Amino acid sequence: MLPAEVAAGVTAILGDEPRIVEELTPPWAAATRSVLVGADAVRGRFVVQWSDGARAADRWAMDRRLRLGPDLARLAPWLPLPEVLGGESHGRTPYVVSRFVAGISGLELLGDDASAAVVGGAAGLVTRELARVPTRRLHLPRTWGDPDRLGAAARRWLDEARPSLGAVATLGVRAVIERLPDGFAGARPAFAHGDLAPVNVLIRDGAVVALLDLERARLAHPLFDAAWWTWIIRYHHPARWPAAGGAFLVAAGVGRDAETLGQLDSLAVLQCLEMLAGTPPGRTGACGEWAGRIARVLEWRDG
Repeated sequence: MLPAEVAAGVTAILGDEPRIVEELTPPWAAATRSVLVGADAVRGRFVVQWSDGARAADRWAMDRRLRLGPDLARLAPWLPLPEVLGGESHGRTPYVVSRFVAGISGLELLGDDASAAVVGGAAGLVTRELARVPTRRLHLPRTWGDPDRLGAAARRWLDEARPSLGAVATLGVRAVIERLPDGFAGARPAFAHGDLAPVNVLIRDGAVVALLDLERARLAHPLFDAAWWTWIIRYHHPARWPAAGGAFLVAAGVGRDAETLGQLDSLAVLQCLEMLAGTPPGRTGACGEWAGRIARVLEWRDG
């Protein structure tokens, strides 16, 4: 059942009282719920997402979706983005309404190598389309697009994360930070999805038909999305790394030479560091998980 204020807002947007068709909330979602609602045969179906807790982070995410969705639809119409119809980010229960797109989550297609290769190849092609997005009018976070800004931010993140990391991992991360200027040499910042992962792509007929959850979009190093995708696959789905990772890199036009793979790992270290620094200290389990992920990527990089 939709919260009363969300139901009222959705009714105003759709012109009819929403009828819940299916629960779409993934099992790992903490405070955000998603449902499929139906209208009539002409208007089709829609996805309603809302936050029960109304935490600052949830409000921020909803606000970003409401602002960025229409802007991207106007500036980059070639991207496969669900149409954002409206919502509210500042009320008691922030919510977003978007048009439903039929497809299968990339996460569900990682059960075998053949399907995993399809997902990886489709996502790799999408990174080329993301790189074409004009960024001047999007007001994107720019920290990841400049080595000096990123270095300063990474040093702050490291100071905050040091209690969870330990001495050895701290030294490894510091070395990655010190080599940032070399990694950015000749690299032109580009639009990045920010959370390009199998769970955030819908696949139909071998292609991505919907990119989901772009609230972490930013101006970044051109390998940002590739680094996050390859880390997700290699760490969480290691059995599918050769298929999904290899197909992704080929389709994205990213080299598999030692230097490029090392650069992907370096970016992944800093991406995980950012996540660790943003995790509340009281969540010791989550902090430990991110610290372990950083240590693992450092092993890949130095192995």
